[in-house]
Amino acid sequence: MPEILDVHLLRLGEVRIRPDNVAGTWRPMLLWTATARRWTDWLPVHAVVVRHAEGVLLFDTGQSPDSLTDPGYYPGGLVGWAYRRQAEFRIGPGDRLEAALASVGLTPDDVDTVVVSHLHQDHAGNLPLLPRARVVLAEAECALLETKEPSAHGVLHQHVAPPGTRLEPVTFAPLPDDALAPFTTGHDLYGDGTFVLLPTPGHTPGSSSLLVRRPGAAPLLLVGDLTYDPALMARDVVPGTGARAAQLASTWAVVALQERLPDLRVVAAHDSRAAALV
Repeated sequence: MPEILDVHLLRLGEVRIRPDNVAGTWRPMLLWTATARRWTDWLPVHAVVVRHAEGVLLFDTGQSPDSLTDPGYYPGGLVGWAYRRQAEFRIGPGDRLEAALASVGLTPDDVDTVVVSHLHQDHAGNLPLLPRARVVLAEAECALLETKEPSAHGVLHQHVAPPGTRLEPVTFAPLPDDALAPFTTGHDLYGDGTFVLLPTPGHTPGSSSLLVRRPGAAPLLLVGDLTYDPALMARDVVPGTGARAAQLASTWAVVALQERLPDLRVVAAHDSRAAALV
C-alpha cells in the first residue's frame, strides 16, 4: 500500500485567459476567441506532487518555458493564432519544474509516475523533463495524439509526447463498490484506493481527475481544468473551452461526490485559492 508521506502544490508560472473561458458563454469558441479584448487577472499554473512509500507521483507538469522563447513552439495558421489569442503565460526562474521540485527536496528523476489531467500544453508541457516516469492518462485523451491534426484539439504532439515518452493509457473499469458514486468507473493506480483516476470529460474528451486519499487529512480531488474556480461548480458554470454538455455532466458528478464526501477538497489547476486546500 503506497502510504502517503506528503503532498505539495507546485506553482509553475502564471497564465491569463479570456473571461469567456472562465465562466463560459453562449458564443462559439472561435467567435469569442476572435473578438475578446480583455484578459483575466494572472492565474497560477499548478501541479501537485505526492511523495508516498513506493515513489513520487506528479499530477500535471505545467507549461514549458520553451513556449516563451521558441518562435516555432506553436503551429502556424489559424490554429496557432487561436493558441496565442486564448492564453498568455509568465514563467520565472523559480517557476520552472526543476526549481519547483527542488523546493520540496526532489528532482525530475525522482518522479516515477506522472498523471496528466489532459494533454494541453500547460498541463503536459514539461513531460520531456521526466523521461524516467510512466505517464498515466485516459485512453480517450491518448487517442487525440493519433488524430490527423492533434494541434486542432489543443494537443501539441511534439512537445507533450516526444519519442521515448512512456505513455500508459488506461481504460476506465467498473469500481468495486459505490463509495465514489455517482462515479461508477475509474482506475485505481495501486489497487488500494489511495489514488483513483476518475473520468471527467468535457474540457477535452479524455479529461480526468485524480482522487487522493490522505491519512489523517481531507481527501483531495485534483480536477485540472474542469473548472477555474470550484465555487462556480454548484452554479453550473463551466469553462468556455470544451464540450458544454459533457462538462456539465462531469461537474454534476463532482458536486454529487462532494455531497457524499463532505470533507472532499476540489483542487483546480488555475485556482488562486488552491494553496489553502492542499
